[in-house]
Amino acid sequence: MFFSRQNKADKINKQLIARLDGRTVKYVTKRDTETSEETVIGHLGRINTKNGYITIVCDGTEVFRCLSSDAKCGELLSLDGVVIQTKDENSQHDTMIVSYYKYHR
Repeated sequence: MFFSRQNKADKINKQLIARLDGRTVKYVTKRDTETSEETVIGHLGRINTKNGYITIVCDGTEVFRCLSSDAKCGELLSLDGVVIQTKDENSQHDTMIVSYYKYHR
């Protein structure tokens, strides 16, 4: 009874992560949580969610990787991208990645 809301949120998060697999990306930014500044870290790439990791590869180089079990994901209200929040493996600080989808006609 008390955990139904948390279980529902986890289920929605897992469904979103599954939908992200194979999405093409226009560009990816890293948002500083203290100053709210965004820095572009990659252009023209793809999101992969295989083997328990969320990986974003742009121009043949990996720009972001995290465990999918540690990530909290949410789509932008415009549905043009996704926000991925997780802990940085090296510094243990909060990391926020915004990945904007490539628009297909």
